[in-house]
Amino acid sequence: MQAHDHPLPNVILPDPLTAPLSDAFVRSIFDETVGSIHSIISADETLIYVNRGFANSFNVTPAQLLGKRLSEVYEPAHYATFLPFLQRALGGEIVTYDRLGRNVGNAGVWHTICLMPIRNEAGSVIAIAHSAMRVHELKVAMESLRVANERLSSHIDNSPLTVIEFDDQQRISRCSAQIFDLLGLTAEAVVGLSIADVLKDSANVQPLTDAFSRLRSASEVRNWVELALTHADGSTVYCEWFNSALTAAAGGVGSMMALVHNTTERNLAQAQLQRIATRDPLTGLLNRRALLQRLDQAIARNQRDAQPLAIIFVDLNGFKAINDQFGHGVGDDVLCAIASRLVDATRECDVVARLGGDEFVVLAETGVSDEICGRLKQRIATAIHPPIMIHERALSVGAAIGSAICPPSSADAMTLLRRADEAMYLAKRQQKNH
Repeated sequence: MQAHDHPLPNVILPDPLTAPLSDAFVRSIFDETVGSIHSIISADETLIYVNRGFANSFNVTPAQLLGKRLSEVYEPAHYATFLPFLQRALGGEIVTYDRLGRNVGNAGVWHTICLMPIRNEAGSVIAIAHSAMRVHELKVAMESLRVANERLSSHIDNSPLTVIEFDDQQRISRCSAQIFDLLGLTAEAVVGLSIADVLKDSANVQPLTDAFSRLRSASEVRNWVELALTHADGSTVYCEWFNSALTAAAGGVGSMMALVHNTTERNLAQAQLQRIATRDPLTGLLNRRALLQRLDQAIARNQRDAQPLAIIFVDLNGFKAINDQFGHGVGDDVLCAIASRLVDATRECDVVARLGGDEFVVLAETGVSDEICGRLKQRIATAIHPPIMIHERALSVGAAIGSAICPPSSADAMTLLRRADEAMYLAKRQQKNH
């Protein structure tokens, strides 16, 4: 129930109250043709007027109700529910509230009740004008909408996806709590903002704004975008956006909705699998399989752009003796140290890989010439030469280094590797560290 501060009506009843009410006076207050329920209740809670609608709700005639007190007409429990409102009206307040009344022959009908004080010429409240308008269908419809909205909100809040709704100006009108996991922002903080404002510090958001523009222009009704966003804590969040548009009744896009799937764990797992598939588990360098793939790609570019490339084959000297004398643990530490030195000795654009055992390969694709290749081999030999400190032991290894350049070598990955391997063995036969 909600009270209203309206000015008191200028309704004056004859005094004494028991004087006959003229038909014209009553009809000036209550129009029987609108189908609403009306009554006039005296200050002592006696019914002094009821219309047909009021009487019909009790399945009696109006005459059978006149002169009866409300406590006689209504069941005690029902009477107790509306008595506080009646007392407020008798105190001079205009009162309105909604009530589910259990009328004769039905389980209950919703009405909006209005209780209006009636005053005499001295300003005293001598009666209450009561009216009840049936609002059952409206209340039922509103309750159905409330339940449906509550159910939808529950589904949205419990969904593993982040649900974001946008108005026709691309401002966020509704958002589920999962956005905190996505961006580190609360739903309340983003409502009313545009997606550009929310994601302004994130990288790679242009594909998303382009997707929304296509929805807004009606060139698409749904689309999909994969993004990497920046969380409030600085971490990268990978996600998929499934976007759709809702056409307004008057035409055009009335709103848009995005269902956002956080794929960070999946992406990291895929990256880990990719790393396992392409990286040497000991040194972290590319493995043989990944090197051959990169070499095939480099050869394809060489054939297209006529840019030479080089393969440098490195085989360690003296590693087996270290492995046999100090064990595989120390041997692994030596290999990791050599891998790090190779990365430092080569250019950022070069690729360093471990073929297996104590064999390494450097792939050079940029600015390759005989002179550059010679410099790279010399830097590699120089980097490998200094002793390696392992558990306070100074361990030294050497290397035999061979190379093949394409062209003139045949443009085939295995042929290039074989030529570089042959050059390395030639160096090994001539002398160590050559």
